[in-house]
Amino acid sequence: MPLPPRPIDGEAFTRLLLQNHRRISGLIGSLVPRGPDADDVMQETSAVLWRKFGDFQPGTDFGAWALRIARFQVLSYYDRRKRAQARLSDETIEAIADTLAEPRWAASDRAEALHACVGQLKEREFDLVRRRYHAGESIAEIAAGLGRTVDAIYKALSRLHVRLLACINSKLQSARP
Repeated sequence: MPLPPRPIDGEAFTRLLLQNHRRISGLIGSLVPRGPDADDVMQETSAVLWRKFGDFQPGTDFGAWALRIARFQVLSYYDRRKRAQARLSDETIEAIADTLAEPRWAASDRAEALHACVGQLKEREFDLVRRRYHAGESIAEIAAGLGRTVDAIYKALSRLHVRLLACINSKLQSARP
């Protein structure tokens, strides 16, 4: 007969969640392009963390455990989204998640690296990123506005994601003590 689940200590859960909130939301925010969608994924992640908190092994790294769950929630978000939008590959999501899971990198370090890397983009590349992630235009809208195919926009964004990730990783690696 399986053991009954251990009682959930709400205070311990809240403390651990608040201590790791910045890391978790940083991961989600870096993988989910639209703010409202990222907020929804963060809320769902928090709900899953609460439901599964009885499975968490006290004394282990709550942040790493929570980031694994957040990663699955991001993948679930993309699986639910079947409309025309840029989707990061599972490999890219895993690579970003692994980088952000390292506790030594503060969100501000990643933000600074991203800012510097975006600043290195050519004007047309920057415009594509701005239209997609700042203005929130759909892939179809961008393609129509630029006179390109939807497939061409997906490919261009995919290449930019890979380059930005490599740039961010390079900047973070060079900043290591």
